[in-house]
Amino acid sequence: MSPNPSSSPSSPSEGAAAEPTLPLATTLSDSKQSFTAKYEAARLYIDSLAKPVGSLGTLEDWGARMAALQQTTTPKADSAACLIFAADHGVAKDTSEGGRKCSAYPQIVSRKVLEALDHGIAGASVLSKCNNVELREIDVGIADGPVSYEWSGNTVRLATSRIHGGTMNFCTGNALTEEQVKMCIDVGREETTKLMDEMGGANAIMFGEVGIGNTTTAAALIAALTGVDVATVCGSGASVTRDGINEEIVARKIDIVKEALDFHSNASSLNGNPMQALGAVGGAEICSMVGGMLEASKHDVAILVDGFIVTTAAMIACMIDPTVSRLLLFSTKSTEKGQVIAITTITEIATSNSIPVHTKPALDMGLRMGEASGCITSVPLLRSACATISSLATLNDVMCLEMGK
Repeated sequence: MSPNPSSSPSSPSEGAAAEPTLPLATTLSDSKQSFTAKYEAARLYIDSLAKPVGSLGTLEDWGARMAALQQTTTPKADSAACLIFAADHGVAKDTSEGGRKCSAYPQIVSRKVLEALDHGIAGASVLSKCNNVELREIDVGIADGPVSYEWSGNTVRLATSRIHGGTMNFCTGNALTEEQVKMCIDVGREETTKLMDEMGGANAIMFGEVGIGNTTTAAALIAALTGVDVATVCGSGASVTRDGINEEIVARKIDIVKEALDFHSNASSLNGNPMQALGAVGGAEICSMVGGMLEASKHDVAILVDGFIVTTAAMIACMIDPTVSRLLLFSTKSTEKGQVIAITTITEIATSNSIPVHTKPALDMGLRMGEASGCITSVPLLRSACATISSLATLNDVMCLEMGK
């Protein structure tokens, strides 16, 4: 017997007081109903399915969000898109070039990773192919390399507007001008719309990043925007060890972020001011991801959120527009401790705007590669969440089964 999501949901919980509810399909399609009302109706229906209440954990939250966003009892995640923005950071340059060498890797690695993506042999390339995800990469500010190389335009393409050579060292000046911040946000919006149009529509989107030094930038942004102690947001970033721990790099990052915030004597005014913080200590690819998330919100498209840097962009997008929080599906727990602070901030924003609180990141696998690797890997989980609400029988359906028929 097939489930009937259009019927009023009934809860299998003993002693639960039955309240009159509209049929789920009616609630989801009603333009007068808020996202939260649709989400809660979907959760109530999921409670009625043939399983212990809450036993599918994060899949239940994801399924309800997808149903509320797509306004249907049969949400899908078959058309998944991934957009990776790439840019370099002045703070990551060698000290001989006016930077602070904040990473264990030289800045040229950013370009080499993007070249590998262009050839379809990088991590995100492999993962997107095996998970049937449409992948694009956008150069919004990669520094020039020693050898001339032109992007193919098929997978990697130049942004229509970009930061030539990457950002400035934010320890000695603003990373970006106000105009550059707005430009990169607009690029994110444009490229998101362009990719979805090329696909004929997407029902889930992911954002990723490439840029040596961007964990330092993300840490600086979180510290500036939330006022937390710098030591609580700085981790090893791209490490040269298997365990991902490099205390020397962590200590250097803490010093660098403190130096940056000290330089920006108006650092206290950055607290809660996302546009100003992006200019002071931001990155071009982070700005573009923020723009992409804002655009996804216009189209009610769910966002699978990757690790530390993408979660930082999500936090900033929510500060600009709190309704973005309804879209977010946290895919992976980062090894960078600052992610917890960003997620906590997003949760506070959602709560204060009566938007359902998110579940914890779905994966805890020590993933720290970047390139949207965590969210691409979690796409099968999202598809499972959609299948659950679409096809799983209700408890009533199961109880009515006649053995042998």
